[in-house]
Amino acid sequence: MMKHEQRARRRLALIILLATPLLLWSVDLPSLDAAIDYMSEPVLLVHAQDKSIVYANPISSTFFAIPHDRLVGRSLLSLLGLKDQSLADLHGKTLTIPHTDGQVRTLQVTVQSLVSNDTYFYLVMLQDRTRQEHQLVRSRILSIALFTVLIVSILFIVLFLVLQVRLMHRLEEQQKKQNYAIKLLQSFLDADRRISYIQDEQGELMFVNAALELFVGKRFDQILGSSIESLVHPDFSVKLKQLDEAVIAQQRRMVEDMAWDNSMYRISKFPLVLPDGNPGLGTFALDITEQVRQEEELQQNLKRSALLVDLLSSREKAENQFQLALNRVSELTNSTFGLLLHCEGPSDPLRVHASYGNLQPEGSLLPLSFTGYFQNLLADNSTHIQNQGSIEPPLSEVLNPGGEALTSMITIGYAVDQKLAGIVFLANSPSGYTEQDGYQVKLLFASLHTSMLKQQKEVELEASKQSLRLILDSTAEGIFGIDQKGLCTFCNISCLTLLGYEREEELLGKNIHALIHHSTADGKKIDEQDCPIHQTLVTGIGVEMEYDVFWRKDGTCFDVLCYSYPQIQDNLVVGAVVTFTNNTERKANLAKIEYLSFHDQLTGLYNRAYFDEALVAIDIKRNLPISIIIGDVNGLKLTNDIFGHTAGDTLLTDVAKVLSASCRSTDIISRIGGDEFVVLLPNTGSETAQEIIDQIQQRMDSMGVLAGRRSISLGWATKMLKEERIHDLYDAAEDRMYRQKTLRRTETQRQQLEVLTNMLFTKAPKEREHALRVQQHAMRIARLLEVSSEDLSLITRSGYYHDIGKVVLDTTLINAKGRDTTMQRQYQEHVVSGFRILNTFEETIDLAPLVLHHHERWDGTGYLKGLHGEEIPYISRVLRLAEVWEREGLEEASDETKQTVLKRLAGTEVDPTMVSQILSAL
Repeated sequence: MMKHEQRARRRLALIILLATPLLLWSVDLPSLDAAIDYMSEPVLLVHAQDKSIVYANPISSTFFAIPHDRLVGRSLLSLLGLKDQSLADLHGKTLTIPHTDGQVRTLQVTVQSLVSNDTYFYLVMLQDRTRQEHQLVRSRILSIALFTVLIVSILFIVLFLVLQVRLMHRLEEQQKKQNYAIKLLQSFLDADRRISYIQDEQGELMFVNAALELFVGKRFDQILGSSIESLVHPDFSVKLKQLDEAVIAQQRRMVEDMAWDNSMYRISKFPLVLPDGNPGLGTFALDITEQVRQEEELQQNLKRSALLVDLLSSREKAENQFQLALNRVSELTNSTFGLLLHCEGPSDPLRVHASYGNLQPEGSLLPLSFTGYFQNLLADNSTHIQNQGSIEPPLSEVLNPGGEALTSMITIGYAVDQKLAGIVFLANSPSGYTEQDGYQVKLLFASLHTSMLKQQKEVELEASKQSLRLILDSTAEGIFGIDQKGLCTFCNISCLTLLGYEREEELLGKNIHALIHHSTADGKKIDEQDCPIHQTLVTGIGVEMEYDVFWRKDGTCFDVLCYSYPQIQDNLVVGAVVTFTNNTERKANLAKIEYLSFHDQLTGLYNRAYFDEALVAIDIKRNLPISIIIGDVNGLKLTNDIFGHTAGDTLLTDVAKVLSASCRSTDIISRIGGDEFVVLLPNTGSETAQEIIDQIQQRMDSMGVLAGRRSISLGWATKMLKEERIHDLYDAAEDRMYRQKTLRRTETQRQQLEVLTNMLFTKAPKEREHALRVQQHAMRIARLLEVSSEDLSLITRSGYYHDIGKVVLDTTLINAKGRDTTMQRQYQEHVVSGFRILNTFEETIDLAPLVLHHHERWDGTGYLKGLHGEEIPYISRVLRLAEVWEREGLEEASDETKQTVLKRLAGTEVDPTMVSQILSAL
């Protein structure tokens, strides 16, 4: 092992020497072992397989602070704090490891593989690069710092330049804005019709507008720098100069009106400070000539308005008001003469309505020719003025001005509703007349005339209102009106009555929705925007309300039938008129009608109309399977014939109750005919349908209905597939019902007859014994008479059922047996009832005529038909004899008694021939 180490050390030294860049051929070098030992960097020889240190030079022990003997044999990777990896991969890498002095050292690793005696080693040299790395880091930090300073300096310079550019741009923008503001101010002042200018303390003009240029007739460049005194008339400039001095002295704004050249100007001057800090003076001058003229006209209008108010407020009659107006107008215009003509129509003559002065018209009506003349003269609605020379008007023919000449005249026509209503003549005003005079007079008389017509229309309107009010208050319907805001404008008496109010003022001006239509019947709030009445105001379309309620004053509500109609004026909805009635009774009647339209009135079940719709509606996939039960009531006709239709109705209602109790809430039960019932069963299979039928039959038995379960024949069918036709299902159920009805007809009739017999015997228990005894007596009499076997059968059966008709009688009648004359007629009806009962059933139909005549007497005094002798059927005579046998107690009597009784009754009540045969047989 030592030999190997020595050889490895020599090779390591050789490699180091070869790696040295200087050629030391002529130098006396130390031995290889000494060279390795004296190297200043750690050199380690590491075994390639287990990476353990085989050799380490002395500096390695010092560097790692580990004794040499402990260093040799230690794993190089653990020494360097590395994970398991190939040593060859460390070549050229830089490692950082903590040193014993507390610092972190940076090592440059050089690895060279060696082979000695087939054993692989790695020669590892660790060069300490810590100082170089620190210098490199400091150099980098310094470079970064210098670069940062450079960048910051550049950014500062760039920012400074940007700020300078932006400042210059801002100054340019401000200069542009200032120039624009000056131009804008100049344009603003130029657009002002007032004259405006600014002058300095020496009076030189520094700023003027276009109005001043126009006033002085010079251009802008000719005006600036001069004084205002040099531009206007000296007299006007003196006034301006005086006002300037007053403003400068008092340092306040002053306004003065100045007249010049037939115009009036309002001069406004005010002190100001010029941009250079020196005092200046600003001036506005407004031409108020037109304003002054308008004010003068306004004063005249005020006088006219005062006159108009005075006239309109006067209680004088209309004729007197016109005369008063003509007098005042003549006085205001200093006229000597005045005349007012009224025009009724284009084809009517002018009528003198009022006059002023010494005019004396010849009659109140002027010739018709004057109407056309003045209509043409005033066709353009203008005023005709004559202020010069001697005037000879057409009116001079009918007017007498008292010899005074007419020197001036104004003819004024005024219109009402665009039609000529009147003409005013004023004459001899010393100053003449103007268009303004004509305008004021026209306005005055037109207003007065309009007021007169308005008063007349108001009187007519009031009469119309009273008539309309009478009509409104005479109607049974409630009527009220609302404006666009929903406020009540009127209401009639019926409206107050229906809503529970006493006075109209309780509704007028109030929001009608908030009072009577604020909620539904269940208290749910109704927003006014959703109210149908309000929608009439929005859409202009009338609405009908049938399912709403109105609320009374006392807080109760009632169903209402209401109509809302819009009030439209000039294509705008200005309000609405609402009519309403109490709809409670009508709604109940409609509900009843609707109920009856789909329900059977007797049973309360659905009717045929509803069934037809339901049959189609139920035929959908989700209702499968669908079953139909069809029932037909047996014995309805029998019940009606025997007990009357009331009993028949009871039978039907009993059947309806049974069906309702046997079916589910989802089932649809209908009575589609007199004795036909149908049940539609959605989601019901065959088994369930059969169970329901069983329940129906069980309940029929328990209710004691005539014949029990046999009182109704039932058939059913079930639809399982969507493709099956529902009407085929109905037909199948009906066929099954009729088959059952046919197959059980005899059994049903027998059951019904048994029920009727039991009803009689239950009502009158003695009738059972009576029936059996009469049957026995009839059979004995038949044998004594030696009748045929067929007749014996008829006699036996009819003897038992001969009084079956008594089932319709009450107990009192049955017990009285017709002995009470007051009830005799009712009692005798039992034979008819018996006939009907027996005639209903096939089993007893042959007995019906026999029973019908069993109370006939041989002498014709019996009932019902009063037959006598052999007109009475043979078997009926036998039954009569059997009843006599029972009545007289002949069964237990002696033969002598029998002979005595039978002979006594023979020829009167019973057949004498039969009596003879019986007596012979006895």
